[in-house]
Amino acid sequence: MLGGCSDTPAPTPPPPSTATPSTTSASPRPDLVVTLGAEDAAMGLRVLNIELTNEGTRPRTVQGYPAIRLRDDERNLLDVRVHEGSASIATMEDFDSGPTPLTLEPGQKAVAGLVWRNKVTDASVPATNGEYLEVAPTEGDHWQAVPLGAPVDLGNTGELGVSAWAPPRKE
Repeated sequence: MLGGCSDTPAPTPPPPSTATPSTTSASPRPDLVVTLGAEDAAMGLRVLNIELTNEGTRPRTVQGYPAIRLRDDERNLLDVRVHEGSASIATMEDFDSGPTPLTLEPGQKAVAGLVWRNKVTDASVPATNGEYLEVAPTEGDHWQAVPLGAPVDLGNTGELGVSAWAPPRKE
């Protein structure tokens, strides 16, 4: 701190501008923000809902499937086969409806789902637990780390299914 300076510096911007994210920072907040919804686990079948919210100021169109990566407790990338749809994991009509274009106005949401089984088919192969989930909402989007409430316990199948983005269900 320079207490003895007599020159008056030019006015500086108010401090609140440093407290808000800058659009020129290295990691600006994305317009499409991924969060997790409810998880359901029954008889070894696990389903986890992913929510996508347009937090931008303009409409955004999404189509297709979110890209998914899992990491272990040391944040190492896991070798997981991610299938579009429920594939050989389960038969789920809603899950396998396929992609259609979906335009999200600011504040609107889309949903997708993950499905897997905690199944051990070979005792000589260690079970896989995904402790960290990363999602890229659309092709070319940045990966977003999404906190998991519980590990993605794949057993030793190494398979995960993902559904296409869709409008949220009306309850």
